[in-house]
Amino acid sequence: MNKKILKPLIIIAVALSTFILLWKNLDNTSDWDPNLFALQNPSAVDRMVFTPNNDKVKPIEFVRINGDWFIKTKNDLFLADSSNISMLLNWAMPRLKIKMPVSDQQKKHVVAAMAHDATKATFYVNNKPVHTIYVGGSTQDNMSTYMFYPDSDRPCIVEIPGFQGYLTPYFMTDPNIWKSPLLVHSETHEIRQLNVFYPHQPQNSFTINQQNDQLTLTDYKSNKVIPAKNSLMAGYLLFSKDFTREIGPVPAINNATSMKDSILKSKPLAIIEYVYTNGKKISLTIIPQNSFEDILIDAKPTETETVQTALYWVKSSDDTYVWTAQDIAIKNRLKSKFDFIKP
Repeated sequence: MNKKILKPLIIIAVALSTFILLWKNLDNTSDWDPNLFALQNPSAVDRMVFTPNNDKVKPIEFVRINGDWFIKTKNDLFLADSSNISMLLNWAMPRLKIKMPVSDQQKKHVVAAMAHDATKATFYVNNKPVHTIYVGGSTQDNMSTYMFYPDSDRPCIVEIPGFQGYLTPYFMTDPNIWKSPLLVHSETHEIRQLNVFYPHQPQNSFTINQQNDQLTLTDYKSNKVIPAKNSLMAGYLLFSKDFTREIGPVPAINNATSMKDSILKSKPLAIIEYVYTNGKKISLTIIPQNSFEDILIDAKPTETETVQTALYWVKSSDDTYVWTAQDIAIKNRLKSKFDFIKP
């Protein structure tokens, strides 16, 4: 056959084969409900369990109690990061769309990978499972996620339209990633006593006492009552009722025992102790890091500005880890007893 005739025929054959394969794939995708993986009515969910396909990694369980989400362990409950939970439940889960099921050629490899590293995510309403999916890793371009729906024929490539990225991080089982960044979380009326002690300047230390809606300021050492402005004490309690650390994984310093011990043995800048009406006590030990971090602030409605903020180590008596906190969370707490005294 003439080569000039053969070449166009080959091109036509390749194009036709590509079209047939594409048509088959599109036709296969049309057999799937695009919303199969999406969670319906996420506001009704009151429990979630993420179970990895790895016996060496513990599952993580979340429960909603009186509107707040907690991480539930065998012996305790830890307040969860409400913003992360809301992002998963109210933004990500309802928007999951099937981009396409994996092809026959991909199926074997994707199934093998998910058998090793997928996470089973089950959502409950009134303690009854209402939705379960298996979440695997990212596609090669990191723009979608491999997921599997129970009793289906194969995994699917799932995306959130308009979102550039994969969704595996939303189903991590490390509890420290999900814990609330609040080291202290309380209502003002629950604080019976707030002790603020400055080891370097003990003369500035003080205690605010609250009893029967009455506030008094006393010297930290002598316990002598000091005449003080009620509005200033009330404002300080309101500001102090919560304390937020930096969001993120556990700082690496916690893996270096000698360095961590050295930090905790150093003289702190301040020790803030909360005594609650139920008798519970929580103390925060604040230690300067002698380092800074760049942060963006809104300088104008249409502009941002980079500024440096000092960093501190913070150790809560209610937490095993040492965390980082920014100056913005610290500086307004470092009041002296003289800041409350009536003129």
